[in-house]
Amino acid sequence: MTLGVAALAITRASLCVFALAGCTVFVCRPVTVTVANKKELARFETVPGAIRTSETGRLEEDVRQSRTVREYWVQAREGTWHRVSAEQFRAAEIHRALEICQ
Repeated sequence: MTLGVAALAITRASLCVFALAGCTVFVCRPVTVTVANKKELARFETVPGAIRTSETGRLEEDVRQSRTVREYWVQAREGTWHRVSAEQFRAAEIHRALEICQ
């Protein structure tokens, strides 16, 4: 085995390890919490429009889009807040157990 082939094999193996390690961030670890409080937050967000070239060659920005973004939070009995989906928020009841991803 030449030095170049060995280096290539080590590089590929390292890349696979880092790629698989990066995926563990997105794994759902189910945790059951007792809901002490619920909170719904809304904020106004403006998204810039797409940049395009007009017929005359000028750069133009499409109309900006504004929307309301909603966030749903539940507080565990221990005091920690957890962001949940809208469906989980609707199903959550105070002093009841709720399974969430962490």
